[in-house]
Amino acid sequence: MSKTQSEQIGLDEFIRTPYLNVLTYPRPNLAIARTRLKQLQKLGVEEVTFAGRTKIGRLGLVGIGTVSLVVRAVVEGQTYALKIRRSDANRESMFNEYALTQVANRVGVGAFAFSATKDFMLMQLVEGEDIYEHLKTISGVGTRGRTREIVHLLLNQCRKLDLINLDHGQLSDLRKHVIMAGDVPYIIDFESGSRDRTPKNVTTSAQHLFIGGRCAPLMKRLLGMKSNELILQALRKYKKDMSDENFVKLLLTVGIVI
Repeated sequence: MSKTQSEQIGLDEFIRTPYLNVLTYPRPNLAIARTRLKQLQKLGVEEVTFAGRTKIGRLGLVGIGTVSLVVRAVVEGQTYALKIRRSDANRESMFNEYALTQVANRVGVGAFAFSATKDFMLMQLVEGEDIYEHLKTISGVGTRGRTREIVHLLLNQCRKLDLINLDHGQLSDLRKHVIMAGDVPYIIDFESGSRDRTPKNVTTSAQHLFIGGRCAPLMKRLLGMKSNELILQALRKYKKDMSDENFVKLLLTVGIVI
């Protein structure tokens, strides 16, 4: 993969080509760009940095999804993650995601959300790799202990979301929605979140980690687990009754000692 060079621009340059292609992605639109520039001024954005392995043309991004894309932005000398709503997104604004992220933040979950407008959200920049790539790097003395700690931290965050009745909605593939900053997992992207449905954060994440997700074979090797049946039994009990007792039983079943 070719290396993407970092490129930093002042806010006024954002409506020029090729940066316009990012600002109004997936199609350049000068009229939309001008309205978005005003929103960025309201957020206090001074500079935007294009850097990352994901690219639009020559411009590097932190990431891109079906609803938004992320670049680095500077506000009062500090660097943040700036989420930009795609012009073809099936969401009318960033406000709902912002509100749900704030709810998660109150219980210590997720990258911190600072402010938002219709088309943007300014957030804590969490830099790292996806959970699968991170788990592949764990080896040597203490492998099992490190893996258990990561699992414990992640499932505890999922438990906190379950307790406040906030379902993330996209944790069936943790690779896309968990960033590892060192050994600390951050659950990101609450754009499909809801407080109007039964939360399934613990069960969905555990299914990906131990049963059917990309991480499962790797997790079994790291933790020395052989059978799915006991985990499935623990998940069924938790799904039926999301009590503290059943959550602890799930942790014990996957080798997490409380």
